[in-house]
Amino acid sequence: MKARIAIPVALAGAALWMLAAIAACVLLLLAAAVGAPASVIGGGRVGGTAPAPVYAPSPTALADIPPEYLALYRSAAARFGLDWTVLAGIGRVECDHGRDPDPACTVEGHFNSAGAGGPAQFLVSTWRVYGISASGDHPPDMWNPADAILSMANYLHAAGAPADYPVAIYAYNHAWWYVAEVLAWANRYRAAYQPNDSHLSSP
Repeated sequence: MKARIAIPVALAGAALWMLAAIAACVLLLLAAAVGAPASVIGGGRVGGTAPAPVYAPSPTALADIPPEYLALYRSAAARFGLDWTVLAGIGRVECDHGRDPDPACTVEGHFNSAGAGGPAQFLVSTWRVYGISASGDHPPDMWNPADAILSMANYLHAAGAPADYPVAIYAYNHAWWYVAEVLAWANRYRAAYQPNDSHLSSP
């Protein structure tokens, strides 16, 4: 009696396994057909976003952004599928790419009157959520430019970029004048200056 029951159970289990395998294959094919983000099918890009358009640095960018900061903006943006010029715009407004003499921008442990520190001007509470170590071999340090810029990209991505840059930038600093200034610098930093770019215009 037990043997008679075991055979149908085994057959049913094999059939269910086959159905699951077929369903997985169909999902993979559908994901490929519609261009689903890598994370949907187990891919590797941080944040699972599609590649962002890559803009060459404008002469303004090359003249204004220190080379090490330019490399960090571009690398961080690539990891999160963002436009590097937006990161550079924030870096320019916050701490002038690490050149602002305010100790809160460059001196470990110093904060401004609002409680923000480092070249990306993170609040401690926000840093605890979005701070990332760029190298992975040390705790995130908000005064380390590589960590700060990668964490900036992480925060913007979590706040809605690249789908909605103005909203993401507003989440970073709750002021529409700030959004407009960041986007103005982003436009200046692109090789093709786009003052009326609807994708990156402020509300």
